Amino acid sequence: MQENDIPLYLHAEFLPNIRQVTLYVSLPGTAALTGVRPDIQLSESRKAVTVSLPKPFEHITETMKLPARVSDASRRALKSSSGPAPKSDTQISSHDYSFRMQIDPDEEALASRDELIDDFVPWTAGEMTSTTRIRCRKCENAFLDLSSISDSGDAKESMPGWVWKDLPSGNWAEMMDFWHCHKPDPHEGHEKEEKDSALQLEDKTAQTKGYGAESHVVAISGTVLIDVATFLLAEKDCTGLIKGNDEEQKSATESSAQRTLDCAKCNTIIGMEDPIANGWRLLKANVSLNTASRSDVDTPGWEVHPTEAIVAAQLLELIERESARRFVVHCGQKSGLLLWVFNPDMRYSNSSTGHSIMAQQAMKVFYQECDDVDNLLHPEIGNPSPLSVEELELPSMIFEAMSQALVGSTKMLPPSARIFNEWQVGLLSRFTRRKA
Repeated sequence: MQENDIPLYLHAEFLPNIRQVTLYVSLPGTAALTGVRPDIQLSESRKAVTVSLPKPFEHITETMKLPARVSDASRRALKSSSGPAPKSDTQISSHDYSFRMQIDPDEEALASRDELIDDFVPWTAGEMTSTTRIRCRKCENAFLDLSSISDSGDAKESMPGWVWKDLPSGNWAEMMDFWHCHKPDPHEGHEKEEKDSALQLEDKTAQTKGYGAESHVVAISGTVLIDVATFLLAEKDCTGLIKGNDEEQKSATESSAQRTLDCAKCNTIIGMEDPIANGWRLLKANVSLNTASRSDVDTPGWEVHPTEAIVAAQLLELIERESARRFVVHCGQKSGLLLWVFNPDMRYSNSSTGHSIMAQQAMKVFYQECDDVDNLLHPEIGNPSPLSVEELELPSMIFEAMSQALVGSTKMLPPSARIFNEWQVGLLSRFTRRKA
């Protein structure tokens, strides 16, 4: 390795619970760099660090912003490192140093943040307009367009555009069933006929308002219903989609009576039928949206979100709903991944290629391969059952993209931070809604 080619790698993680930032500095594991201690300078604002090497490598330097402002006392901590971080047998390819810095007491990042659904779910109803359009992420084929309103019948000609509504939390139906089954008894002293009449009226009202035991979400023409990972539309509102005919796909979804929906132009799987809701579900991960008016010359263009951010939103929603941190994630096959969401809201900075110099928001995830998903979820009688393990089934292409993102993030981490006991360590990018 030439002196000019020596890479200097920086990674920093913000740990709000202990009010610290951990900084990793990695050097190649070559003999020439053994014992070489990096020099670290904290910027005047205490929001960035500059790392350089001593002679004869003084020309090698790297600057990176920190995920949070650190205290002035951190300057002394950076001068008193105890040496390279401990290494395992799989971590011999680099010399790693780690430093802990205290957060500035006035740092805004220390303020408590409620993990509300609108904070981590991309594309909610509040962001949409009556003229929002949906198209294929890959080939730009349109699936939802205003032109389909005037072409769908006289009844819709007077509609101003699409109506967008957020669906309730995933446990909404379960809560309503519980309420319906355990509602209070009628007041004593009523006649039987009056009780029956009141119960019939109550049941009818419950069905009308959507909280009856038999009620469920149904697609409505002209309205787009939004959940964490999909858009639910009426079939006649969609254009440019065809039902999948692949026999393997049909057999894989036979149990749920679903068929895939493919782009008519590039054959990419865009979503699936939802017979229960009598509609079509389009996957957020496979489409792009434009929320601007066609007449707006300053339109920001079409927007997409990383697949991993949408999967992260699904995991966060399950964390809120089920209070679980471990998940079996699979795509209907025998094998899958066991995930442990160690930190659902982490900020980090990274100097690797392809990463912004600004702090990123992510979930820190420990993961390992699972050879038998069904055995883990439904162990045989007599075998111990895992506690607080939730299931998340994803379409195959979404699962593959998420898996690749996890493996890629592991390679991005410093070698000394890639393994925790029997777990691999990775990051899943989180969606962050920008404040107006």
